[in-house]
Amino acid sequence: MKKLFLGMLVFSGLMVYSCNNKINEPVIVDKDTVPTIPIDPSYNIDINDFLMRDPFVFVDTISKKYYIHGNAANNKTIHVYESKDLKKWKLLGSSFTALPDFWGKQDFWAPDMFEYHGKYYMSVTFSAPGYKRGCSLLVSDSPEGTYQPLINGPITPKEWTCLDATIFIENDQPYLVYCREWLEVVDGEIYIQQLSADLKSTVGDPVLLFKASSAPWVGNISAYGVTGKVTDAPFIHKISDNQYIMLWSSFAKKNGKYSIGLARSNSLMGPWTQNSVPLNDDDGGHAMIFKSLDGATKISYHSPNTHPSYVSIYDLDIFQGEITIVK
Repeated sequence: MKKLFLGMLVFSGLMVYSCNNKINEPVIVDKDTVPTIPIDPSYNIDINDFLMRDPFVFVDTISKKYYIHGNAANNKTIHVYESKDLKKWKLLGSSFTALPDFWGKQDFWAPDMFEYHGKYYMSVTFSAPGYKRGCSLLVSDSPEGTYQPLINGPITPKEWTCLDATIFIENDQPYLVYCREWLEVVDGEIYIQQLSADLKSTVGDPVLLFKASSAPWVGNISAYGVTGKVTDAPFIHKISDNQYIMLWSSFAKKNGKYSIGLARSNSLMGPWTQNSVPLNDDDGGHAMIFKSLDGATKISYHSPNTHPSYVSIYDLDIFQGEITIVK
């Protein structure tokens, strides 16, 4: 009996070994079993070790992958990272390297990414000697790039110092949403402006949505001899037919930490009502909202705001206009 039992164990072991080595054959499981998904060893950056500021997650429903574009260390290149599950990432390489005649020579900040009419666009903040800091749109045929300037110049007003432009599309009409630099106006501002169908120019005058001081939680900071209030990183998300929320960032009066603000409006053009307190307390900001491939609502931002900054991705609960970050 023992010999028979031992024989069955050996046979079972051989069968497991044999099945595990049939790499190309389908695995048959019962309805209550979740098969293990093989991990691509090239995805070698764990989300907990992902160093990045201003992480904007683009969800590509065609390739079933996620992309983040970020400023490279040399401030003259943008790199692109890819993931299948938001947990493991890999560096694909450069998605944009400025040619010598490109107007932007430094910053290369905060690439936000969007799809519009079959093309992929990034809005990026640049500056250069002889120019005020501004934002340009880059275009590519694929999410990972490479990207080229749509026009060789800023899309934001050339006479203003601007940053952190993003695109919001409603009823096929694209809009540019951006910040006017607090160092220039003391009380930082957020504007919206209609874009042309080809995204190469703005249409009409900028519309002021609000100033940093409209949020009671925002405090002052001082730099370069100026004391004032910051507006960073506007991101608009529509939660119903006539309800909009905007994430944006500044420094909290309570503790001086970089924080994510929440504003609400029944109209894209405002008025916008501010939350009395920020969404977070982990010295993080520059946030955006996205739907994961499995339909979960997520928020992405960098934290802390001091060096080094890491990518933070959490579930986001939205209920009756209220937002809670679920950690």
